[in-house]
Amino acid sequence: MTNGKRVLVIGAGTMGTAWARMLADGRVPGVGLAGVVDIDGARALELANATGTRAFGDIAGAVRQTRPDAAYVATPDAVHRAPVEELVALGVPVLVEKPLATTVEDAESMAATVRTSGLHAEVNWMQRWNPPMAEAARAVAGGELGDVRLFNARLNQPVTSPRERLHWSGGTTPAWYLMSHLFDLALWMGRKRAISVYALGGRGELAGHGIETYDWVHAIVRYADGADGVFEACWILPESWPTSSDLAVRVVGTRGAVEADGGRQGLSVATDRYRFPATLQWAPQRLTAFLRAAEAGGPPGASFDDGVLVTRLLVALHRSLESGNVERVE
Repeated sequence: MTNGKRVLVIGAGTMGTAWARMLADGRVPGVGLAGVVDIDGARALELANATGTRAFGDIAGAVRQTRPDAAYVATPDAVHRAPVEELVALGVPVLVEKPLATTVEDAESMAATVRTSGLHAEVNWMQRWNPPMAEAARAVAGGELGDVRLFNARLNQPVTSPRERLHWSGGTTPAWYLMSHLFDLALWMGRKRAISVYALGGRGELAGHGIETYDWVHAIVRYADGADGVFEACWILPESWPTSSDLAVRVVGTRGAVEADGGRQGLSVATDRYRFPATLQWAPQRLTAFLRAAEAGGPPGASFDDGVLVTRLLVALHRSLESGNVERVE
């Protein structure tokens, strides 16, 4: 990858802030921060000042003035379409946060826009770069497990995540925000077509804090070849939970099984605080892979087409939460 790449960050919330700081701190070799865009001018300015870059209130002006090599879109789940399609129209390669969209219409529109433009674009399914998950995927791809028959996966977070870190948590669910990763990992490892989903969830704890969303969601997914998956996403682990996420994936096949722990990863560091390889530990590698593929014109590491498939499954899951029935995946 050519040195001197510059990435424009769209959205100054939780993930936008984390990635802007990562770029400003020089954690991605040869890649810098071009600027920060947010419709909330005060939020954009605060993050720009903290990272030594420029703040913008609109994408077109930011692109015109900074001429970035790529853009990272970290707006809330439901509002990815407008910035993605504007950036594509401006000729800027895009890495967009997961899930791709919260409606099938938005997901398909973005995927069609990217296909028509020929521009490089990816969904930030970052768990594909999480070392234990990547190793599990290699075992599956190498045929060590035989024919994959079931997935059992969970991704949970302490209650502090929706209550304090994510200011728009009332506008999403643990399924959109957390389980989307699990659905993508199953898709990535198994390449199976989901045909139905049955979901259950509970409310109450977060509502007591003024956050009207699910505390947890469970889902059972049936795939076209008869395989299935059981998935869990919970947002009310206690504040004392020692890690920022509880992530584990088990894949069982006809000749073997693999289990990956994506939370602790076998390393803890305790100094003035307790830390471990959390989500952003491999974010530099993920961003580097995106930029290399964009420059070389190679296949995307996490395509918009996969993003559409996961969105279809998530939309059906939320229908099941409301109906109490098994719902077909469109």
